[in-house]
Order: sequence, then structure tokens, then C-alpha cells
Amino acid sequence: MARADDGSIVLDFVRHGESGDMSVVNTMVPGPDLTDTGEQQAQALVNAMSGNGIDDIYASTMIRSQETAAPLAEALHLPINVLSGLNEIDAGIFEGIPVNVGDLPLGGALYLLAPLAWTLGLDFVPQLGSTVDPNGVAFDESFSGAVQSIYDGTVGTEAGTVTDAVFSHEGAIAIWTLMNVNNPDFALVLQEFLNTGELLPYTGQVVVDGSPGDWTLVSWDGTPVPQDPGLPTELFVDFRDLITAPQFASYDIYEALLTGNSATIETAIQAGVSQIDTALTQFPIAVFDDIVSAFGGAI
Repeated sequence: MARADDGSIVLDFVRHGESGDMSVVNTMVPGPDLTDTGEQQAQALVNAMSGNGIDDIYASTMIRSQETAAPLAEALHLPINVLSGLNEIDAGIFEGIPVNVGDLPLGGALYLLAPLAWTLGLDFVPQLGSTVDPNGVAFDESFSGAVQSIYDGTVGTEAGTVTDAVFSHEGAIAIWTLMNVNNPDFALVLQEFLNTGELLPYTGQVVVDGSPGDWTLVSWDGTPVPQDPGLPTELFVDFRDLITAPQFASYDIYEALLTGNSATIETAIQAGVSQIDTALTQFPIAVFDDIVSAFGGAI
């Protein structure tokens, strides 16, 4: 596997193919197998992705993502690395409810209501009834942990461009991407949802480039995304980073308190204070830089 000289890699996130009864919200592990249509969709990915320079293949612990990755892995003679952090966002009390009511994806919208709030920086909004992903902090730390493992597997290898295929799930891919990239394109994702009732279709791809803490959205379901998102989006990202820092710090301290271990608690408090201090320090600088850049450095 190769590594870019600047430390960046390309992650090609791929949603699984059509699987068992997905007329209801189904986030249970290991979940259903692919349908015959899903198997055909997975096979079609071989032609679509074989020439993309894939270096490694990753998948969640859910059956449908691994079965979707299998034909490409076989064609490229690569193993499938399984990471539980790539699993779908847990549905909590919405598990098993119908995705569609009539022609409207109301069940899917209810399931994604809290996760969509997370993309706006409201990470403490709870996913009701979920012990796996109780809020955006828990989800983001889990999925980002998997992404960090993927990135760490790249470090120290020969120079070049790295592209890893990461087979995951609609909600997990869409929400993590919007929570973490520097150029989230909400209008594009909203248009996708209004047109199809989905954030990402079966075997749809989301491509990001960068490194942990500095990701750029390249394309969404084949549509290129501007690398320069414009001043409003840049200011939104600055504000998002500011308000998420205390939420992450508070949750980590809370988790440490549950352990009852004084050393763990002290470490969490120190890390949290540092995290909040960094966010407060960087916010005005980031805002000033974005405004100056937007006006071509004229002020």
C-alpha cells in the first residue's frame, strides 16, 4: 500500500448493496444478507472500481457490507479488513419501524432526526433508546476511531497516492462525512434525499481526501463537490468546531467518571480543558483568516 507524501489519503466510502427486508429500519448486527439484486450491484462495483487504484478494503461487521465488498476484494486479491466502528448508526427506539409511510420516507426521517442534528454541531442531541450510539459524540468517536485505524495502517509505507475502499452504511457514511469534512455540501445531500428518499443510494460512493482532523469532501454519489466551499460554509465549520469541543470534552469526562478511576478522570479533565482552550483560541483566528481569504486578502 502507498502513502501520499503530504500524509493525506483518499477514502472511498461505499454503501452496501440492496439487502434483506429494508422496508423497515434495520441496524441490528449482523443484519440481513444481500438480495439477488444486491449481489448484482456488488458485482457491478468490480468494473466501476477496479481501475481506481484501491490499496486496501475495509468493511463493517455487518453481513451486507462484507458481501458487497467481497467481489471487489476477490478481483483485486485483497483481504477485507473488518472494523466494528464502520457499522450503521444504531436506531434505538426507531429499530424496526417502516422506512416509508405511503410515498414519504417518514420512518427513515425519524431515525435520522438526531443524527442530522449532529451534522449541525448539536452532538448532545440523543438517539433515543440507543446504548451503542446514544449521541453524536459517541457515534463520531466510534466511526472516527475506525477511520484512524485505517489511516494508521497507511503510515510508514512507500510514497504515492493511497485510496482505500471503505464499505459501510447510508447513515454512518453520510452523517460522519457531514460532521467531519471542511466543506460539507448540505444542499447537495438535501437534494439527494428529496429526489430519492435516501442520503446515499445502494452502492453509492462518497469520496473524501485528507487526514484525521482535516478531511475534504471530493464527491458525493459521483457529483464533484467544490473544494472551496465559500465563506458561509467556512464560517459554519469554524462555529461547529467551536461548539463541539465542549460537548466532546464533557462526554469524555462523564465516561471517565463512570469508571471511578481517579487517574482516568484526571486525564479526561486535563484533555477536556486543553480541547476547549484550543477551540477557543483557534476560533477567532480561523474566522479572521476565512474572511480575509474570501476578500482576496484585501483587508
